[in-house]
Amino acid sequence: MASSQQTLTGTLFIFSLLTISYAATDPSKLPPNTKIHFPIRKNLTTLQYYISFDPVFPTFVDAVIDLGAQYVWFDCTSYVSSTYKRASCGSNRCKNALGSVCVGCNSAPRPGCSNNTCGVFAYNPYTEYLTAQELGEDTISVSSTDGYSVLADYEVPKFQFSCAGSEIVQGLPGDHTKGLVGLARTPVSLLSQISSAFNLAKKFALCIPSSSENGLGDLFIGGGPYFMPPSGDQSSSLVRTPLITNPVSTGPVSSEGDASDEYFIGVKDIEINGKRVAFDSSLLSFDKNGVGGTKISTVTPYTTLHSVIYKRVVKDFVKAAAALKIKRVKSVAPFGACFDSKTAPKTVTGPGVPDIDLVMEGNMVLVRLRLSGSNSMVEVKKDVICLAFVDGGAEPRTSIVLGGHQLEDRLIEVDLTTSILGFTQSLLLSNTSCSHYRLF
Repeated sequence: MASSQQTLTGTLFIFSLLTISYAATDPSKLPPNTKIHFPIRKNLTTLQYYISFDPVFPTFVDAVIDLGAQYVWFDCTSYVSSTYKRASCGSNRCKNALGSVCVGCNSAPRPGCSNNTCGVFAYNPYTEYLTAQELGEDTISVSSTDGYSVLADYEVPKFQFSCAGSEIVQGLPGDHTKGLVGLARTPVSLLSQISSAFNLAKKFALCIPSSSENGLGDLFIGGGPYFMPPSGDQSSSLVRTPLITNPVSTGPVSSEGDASDEYFIGVKDIEINGKRVAFDSSLLSFDKNGVGGTKISTVTPYTTLHSVIYKRVVKDFVKAAAALKIKRVKSVAPFGACFDSKTAPKTVTGPGVPDIDLVMEGNMVLVRLRLSGSNSMVEVKKDVICLAFVDGGAEPRTSIVLGGHQLEDRLIEVDLTTSILGFTQSLLLSNTSCSHYRLF
């Protein structure tokens, strides 16, 4: 049964929804201390996270969130719009979007098929499909919030995206997922375009849901407060660490000398129940080719580790679990250590297994991103849970890729002005989560 506080929260949201005007509003009139909000859903089959767009398509378009992607792209096969415009090859818009090729087609002109058009790259990270496609622009609709309730809908004109063909959507979840939104440090990422349109701070926050059955997560553009019912604003709970720039690009398309557009953090150590995991720490730094380090990703379902790190983490975790009398069982691929869930105590943050801490630099002190049971374990079948880390091989491009499962149910803020990453520990500790009831 819901608590009286939760019931009151739901009632207030319903009341605010009924009293809001949804008339399209001029972006230049955005009230102070507001931000733009997109609800996040999780596909429980493909383990992908997505938001919905309302451009001038026949229906809403779902688009996967890719934290490190440079562009926004949509499948334009069914695109119908009288306001769509394409960018000419060599135009200022093309140059600003880092367009480097001219594209054309042999059929009648339509969105995604025209001649002498600026070409930008659309990339599907699941199939590693890369193609140069037409750069177009159109009006999209977004919602504003003060962090507590929706305020109004706004139209964003001249929103730029790559107008791709249907072959690129293979591997994306569901029938309605027809695109991808990038949040990287590029002029045409979703972050850059929305923050510029509304003159907002160049920062965004994610609250990634572990399930979409009990509510939705959040993507905020423009900064806090970040309200998570029933516990309130989580802004003051953020722990901060510097974002690290990889001097060598890790994207699918780059020029010599380009730095990476993706988001890296300076992990210094890994601890299990407070004890350091011993491995070659040079793997946590970049070499001259930009190999190594730690990045965060929303398209990698489970954290991947360099084989050297992975083997030591599994070994030490199994030892710590045995000390807690948690029974190991046969492994289930792709995971290397699985356990009988009946032998692990139940806690507010999931199975009571050894804690895994990623140790990083903070403000003159070390800070820890703690992975407790809900973020470190995954249920693979009845009564079997596995350590939710994957062997990334002996020569990965990046030594640690912190995946979506480890990011769920915590608030994560990326501030490009200060180059700082903020994060909370598990919101389950605060009697809330990222799968909460919200009527945005």
